[in-house]
Amino acid sequence: MPELLEALPAHRTTHAALIAEILGWLAGHQPKPSTTGPRPLTEPLSRSELRVLRYLPTNLTTPDIAGQLSVSPNTVKVHVRHLYAKLGAHRRAEAVARARDLGLLAPAAR
Repeated sequence: MPELLEALPAHRTTHAALIAEILGWLAGHQPKPSTTGPRPLTEPLSRSELRVLRYLPTNLTTPDIAGQLSVSPNTVKVHVRHLYAKLGAHRRAEAVARARDLGLLAPAAR
């Protein structure tokens, strides 16, 4: 089963974030509790922001994400702007790394 999931990103599937999360769980990766872990969010993420966040590790563009979520590209941009502010990030890769540190996204596939 993992072999099939690992082959999907090569086909540029739009569900790469979900696939990465499933592969992480299959490999036994779970967020590690830490006493000196990352600082918590000052404000929780909304359900819509979490939906957009799950697409950030993919190679999808803003219009692609909007199409997947059936919202406008401007709506995705607003959510991304809020995500960056709440995560303390300035770029997409920083937001993804911070979200992974907080356990909001699965660890990166190796």
